[in-house]
Amino acid sequence: PGGKTLAMAGDMRDAGLLVATDLRARRVSLLARTMAAGGARIVRLARIDVSRRLPFRPVFDCVLLDAPCSGLGTIRRDPEIRWRRRESDLGELALRQREMLDRAAEVVRPGGRLVYSTCSSEPEEDEEVVAAFLETHPDYSLRTAAQAAAAGGPAAAVVNAQGHVRTWPHAHGLEAFFAAILARDSAASP
Repeated sequence: PGGKTLAMAGDMRDAGLLVATDLRARRVSLLARTMAAGGARIVRLARIDVSRRLPFRPVFDCVLLDAPCSGLGTIRRDPEIRWRRRESDLGELALRQREMLDRAAEVVRPGGRLVYSTCSSEPEEDEEVVAAFLETHPDYSLRTAAQAAAAGGPAAAVVNAQGHVRTWPHAHGLEAFFAAILARDSAASP
């Protein structure tokens, strides 16, 4: 764990503050080792349940919620996952993902961004979670990945018709991955 955090610290040129959280103490410990090995001095780690109210004010320029998911997008690397998941898992996971997205949204500053990502191939965990979030958060809007690509973000080849980042093994030679960029209205009250 920690690859995305390390990449973000690099993008920030090790200036500013980057907070990385996980619910599990073991993962926080592994994150600490990864950050130390990568020389990421701006990263602060915390063990937090993101599905509950967070101990931060709405001051973050950007929040990445790399949500716990079914992992079905990794089936090429981990074929056994198909036997460890039940269809009912998707509904339970989607509910938790929506809770976490709601909590993460509370700490984004007006004018900031919230990036939601999973390694799932399932719309219930991806597009449907984002659509439900946008219905209940009028101060947020979808910033299409194409807009982000024009600003130096992801390559247009992985942007789907809805404007999300979406990779597929058969189309991109990568594991299935999903990300949506949600922009908070700059006039929103914190």
